[in-house]
Amino acid sequence: MIIGVENRVFELSDRTLDEAKVAGEKQIPYKSIVPLSEILADVFVCGVNTKRVLETYNILLKSFSNEFFILLEADLAKIADVAGKDIAEAISRVRSGNIFVKPGFDGVFGVVKVFQDREVE
Repeated sequence: MIIGVENRVFELSDRTLDEAKVAGEKQIPYKSIVPLSEILADVFVCGVNTKRVLETYNILLKSFSNEFFILLEADLAKIADVAGKDIAEAISRVRSGNIFVKPGFDGVFGVVKVFQDREVE
C-alpha cells in the first residue's frame, strides 16, 4: 500500500472537513488564470515559443496595458477586434473557468487546455 499526499494532508490538518468548509466561506476570493502565451498557443494549436504566438502576444500588449488587464478586465469585443474572435472566446473561457484541466501525478506535469481537441477549428 502506498501512502499518498492526501494521507499526509490529513495528518497535518488541525481541523475537520466540516470546520474547513465553514472557514472556506470566509476565505479571500481569488481568480485562477492561464498565461496569455499558453492561451494563444492553444488557439493556434502550436507551441508556446512560436513566432505566431509571440507576434500576437506583442500585438495584444501594445493594444492593452498589460497581460493581467487582458486576462481579467479588457473588453472581449476589443480583444476580438485586435486579435480575433477565437482568442476573445478563449479568454472568456479562462475568465469563466470553462477550461479543461488534466492533473499531473508522480512528477508528470498536468495539462491545461482552453479548447478540447475536437473544439479547435
